[in-house]
Amino acid sequence: MSDETEAGTPTGSRMRRAARESRLGRLWERTAAAVRSSYLYRWLTAEPDPEVIVIDLRETWTVGPFIRLLDAILDRLLPALEDSRIATAARTGVSYTLAAPAVVGGLAVLTVGLLLALVSIAAGTLGTTRLGLAAGLVVAGVIATRERRSWAALRETRPVELLVAALEPPEPPDESESGSASTDGKRDLTAPDTDDPHPPEQDANTDGQTPAEQNP
Repeated sequence: MSDETEAGTPTGSRMRRAARESRLGRLWERTAAAVRSSYLYRWLTAEPDPEVIVIDLRETWTVGPFIRLLDAILDRLLPALEDSRIATAARTGVSYTLAAPAVVGGLAVLTVGLLLALVSIAAGTLGTTRLGLAAGLVVAGVIATRERRSWAALRETRPVELLVAALEPPEPPDESESGSASTDGKRDLTAPDTDDPHPPEQDANTDGQTPAEQNP
């Protein structure tokens, strides 16, 4: 068995070396290097900054007055907007989107495809590229409208879970856990020493006794 393993090792190393030196292997290495050096990859894999400084812009001299003015305007406008038709339409749109997000997105993509085709025909610039793009958008929109599940149901699917896990920022470290971990292995100086054979309570009780009473 060992002879077969030793005999197969050079063959496997030669195959791996040939794969790395091939055009496909070099293209894969360049693609991987370009992905690792991209801004999106560095942003997704960046470690959270443990020393984050939070600045309240309301207390600054430059931005503070504008923020206070904006807060005053919003305090007067928001109560009026809550009962307006715009707010009602926005709430209705949000409820429909959460009930069937794929249908809403598919209708939007379908509309964009049809508008692109109509505008290209009207302007006389409908070529092969625009026709293919418009047809692709229309087909994608029609396929998306067949998905009738709600956002709550889609949120539990595996692709959406992987996408959310990849895009959500990492959780900051818990200060209580870090504090407890730093105190592990250190002795509490305020705790009484249990190794003393004569604790203070016992010494206080034996102060008024004779040696014969202390040693029966």
